[in-house]
Amino acid sequence: MATSRGYPVVLTADRSLMADYRLLFDGMLAASQTTTAPLPLLAPLLMPRARSGNGRARVAPLGLRRIEAALCAGGFSPDTVAVVDEWGLDAAIGPETRLVGISSGEPAGLGMNSSTMTAVAGGRIYPQALFQRLLCRVRQRLARVAPAAKLVLGGPGAWQLAGDPQVRRSLGIDFVVAGYAEGNVAAAFGDLLAGRPVPEVIVGEGADPAAIPPIRGASTMGVVESSRGCGLGCRFCTLARVPMSHLPAETILADAATNVAAGARSIALLSEDLFRYGGQGARANPPALLELLRRLRQIPGLGAIQIDHANLCSLAQFSDEELAAVHALLVGPTRCQYLWVNVGIETASGTLLRANGGRAKMGTASEGDWGEFCAAQVRRLCRAGFFPLLSLLLGLPGEREEDVRATLAWVRALSGERIAIFPVLYAPIDGSAGPRASDLTRAHWELIRSCYRLNFRWVPRMYWDNQAAAGVPVGRRLLVQVLGRGQVVQWQSLFAWHAWRAAA
Repeated sequence: MATSRGYPVVLTADRSLMADYRLLFDGMLAASQTTTAPLPLLAPLLMPRARSGNGRARVAPLGLRRIEAALCAGGFSPDTVAVVDEWGLDAAIGPETRLVGISSGEPAGLGMNSSTMTAVAGGRIYPQALFQRLLCRVRQRLARVAPAAKLVLGGPGAWQLAGDPQVRRSLGIDFVVAGYAEGNVAAAFGDLLAGRPVPEVIVGEGADPAAIPPIRGASTMGVVESSRGCGLGCRFCTLARVPMSHLPAETILADAATNVAAGARSIALLSEDLFRYGGQGARANPPALLELLRRLRQIPGLGAIQIDHANLCSLAQFSDEELAAVHALLVGPTRCQYLWVNVGIETASGTLLRANGGRAKMGTASEGDWGEFCAAQVRRLCRAGFFPLLSLLLGLPGEREEDVRATLAWVRALSGERIAIFPVLYAPIDGSAGPRASDLTRAHWELIRSCYRLNFRWVPRMYWDNQAAAGVPVGRRLLVQVLGRGQVVQWQSLFAWHAWRAAA
């Protein structure tokens, strides 16, 4: 189809989700910035444009790629579906355009990381600001050339607007697709194109793992899905009731090969718990994960295999030798010394974690032993060569001063390890208001400052190492380090100010 007339279905996302990131941590860093930092400085350095020569996006969020593949598998011609970035909107949206789907991670800025960053630094989180900028541009383009087209919101942040019709309508969003949707997105979009009635909130239906279609183009950050869901029941997680399922190795290998063929030097395995791959329920299956990694290592040109989340109760089922073998396969031919893994500790208080639905997350550890169990597993990760990125939740329902103090003592006991710890504010998944910076006590700010002393020491080293392994030029690495030094000074001042206010 000629682009002068546009494509019937256009899929897009904001710059924070479609930038030319070399690393998974690139996207995490960009998504943590607030509007208190100038975009003209941040965008070229932290969110470089992924240029394309054919008008279609060179990279796109994995979820958007999955929707693209599901539409094509469900009867849509590839010539009628275009995935574009914001620079390709004018060419892609024309008189023939009937639907524009936008993926967003933070349409309302309600996520835990976002609420934490804005509470400390002020401003708005950039993923929200950039989403709103994109939305404005899409609406303006549609008003000029395709006023009857419908605007559909999806992506990992769709839950933030699914329950608020007033805000949706004020933003000009006609429909929201909530959740995984490979199983019904083709039918839903077909109904919309045919003018048949469709609910404003379309409840997505995920496909059986064996039926999830491989992606047709490269994903942002080289993200490759290995598992989806979690199902451990934590009340602070949107995937608490979604059972974990594992994609077939053939799909994972195909998605990885697609990214490498598009020029990615590394990939990132996406899972809420990588160490549960191939297992049943909460039971891990170490041989299955090791076999998957060995098969991925056979892809020519693949460098490091980055990972995202892991659960302590799963990695506790791996022997020290198996953990070391996993680490070696992930690092592969690179010289990466800081292969990180994100582990949710949440709190050192097992009683508080259980009260918030986290009993299954604790595995065989008792409430009284939770903190000690966590420390032991973190040290095992360090010995195996990993760089643990640990997360804590502040302001969980029922949290007491003694819980905060216990977590502070836990952090200090680990201060000699090579780790980073990121405390974030609890954000209710129903969209209601969570704790604010003004609600934090002096103990909270002591905890935050103790965590960031570790972060300021180790994260710059980790990032330099990861960028070097990914082939990022020295000049860009130096510029990022200079920017990081400035932000360290800024955040140290902000922490001191917030602590002073809490004590006043």
